[in-house]
Amino acid sequence: MGGKTDSRFGGGPLELDVTLLRLSDVHYVGSGAMYGGLRRSWGPSAVIEVKGIEVLVVSLRGQLLDLEQFKAFGINPENKRVVALKSMQHFWAAFELLAGEIVVCDSGALCTLDCARLPTEKISRPLFPLDLEMDLQSWMSFNNQGVYIPSQQTNAMLSA
Repeated sequence: MGGKTDSRFGGGPLELDVTLLRLSDVHYVGSGAMYGGLRRSWGPSAVIEVKGIEVLVVSLRGQLLDLEQFKAFGINPENKRVVALKSMQHFWAAFELLAGEIVVCDSGALCTLDCARLPTEKISRPLFPLDLEMDLQSWMSFNNQGVYIPSQQTNAMLSA
């Protein structure tokens, strides 16, 4: 399962012993702030169990942004002690009121918060946020309205 992208960003496929709980072609109508009223689909999908944990496996990639996405699988997140989902930021609208606590994890994948992990080519250094110890005042200047004015070096790099 998994491993559909470059293994440097999220690891390779997982070999798991699973129990198949349900197979279906999942469709739902969103009820939250992000997908409210929209008919959406995960395509052919499965609910599997791995060491007592229910896992949703979908054909169509996407982020969990709406409680109806879980409910379409027969899972009510309101009845779960812990819910883990793959989403960058858009989940907050649907899940913040439901959650006693939200723990944001950095999986090290493409959207990592650790920019130093990302491959780079032909970049000038120092560069924020790759070089956190750099003096930001020497990197950029601001006019009296607080508008960023790129340096000549930055302009040359952007036009190359």
